[in-house]
Amino acid sequence: MIKNIIFDLGGVVVEWNPARVLATFTGNPVLVNYISENGFSRGVWADFDRGAVDKEAFARQWALLSGCPAEDCLELLEHVKHSLAPIPETERLIEELSHRGFRLYCLSNMSEDHYNYLKVRPVFRFFDGQVISALEKLVKPERAFYELILQRYSLRADETLFIDDLECNLATARALGIHTVHFTDVTTGIPAIRAAISR
Repeated sequence: MIKNIIFDLGGVVVEWNPARVLATFTGNPVLVNYISENGFSRGVWADFDRGAVDKEAFARQWALLSGCPAEDCLELLEHVKHSLAPIPETERLIEELSHRGFRLYCLSNMSEDHYNYLKVRPVFRFFDGQVISALEKLVKPERAFYELILQRYSLRADETLFIDDLECNLATARALGIHTVHFTDVTTGIPAIRAAISR
């Protein structure tokens, strides 16, 4: 029986659409081309999520790799942050689940800067605990990150559901005995969550 539900943030609670981010960025096109070819999640981005670098240091490293000014990199980073729009269907579900008595948490790979931007949103008041990679210096899919949230909030793995948009992050959770839902979009993700908690 599921008593605890852990949500990833990007791609589940807030939008994370790299293609749309780049398509709507009006800054340096050379930087856009670099990210298009190399992606957001490689190299220094992982250090940013882990809290190993702040946004200024991240921008300097991104500048060295891309050949673009650090100011342009900071501009894109701000654009990324402001692209993290709410997913209303998930927000409504979270509020409903909270009222139904489930204990709700978030476990997310996210920089401190982006988390500080998001955490003031009303949906965050429904979380009984929030575990963010940059604050813990751990990232998914590292086993220790999942063990941390289980231990910190005294959660039993077999009573816990974890929801993430990336299969690689779900694999570690399943290895610990946590139930999982692969959230690819609201059309399939919301019903899958409802099915998982009704078993």
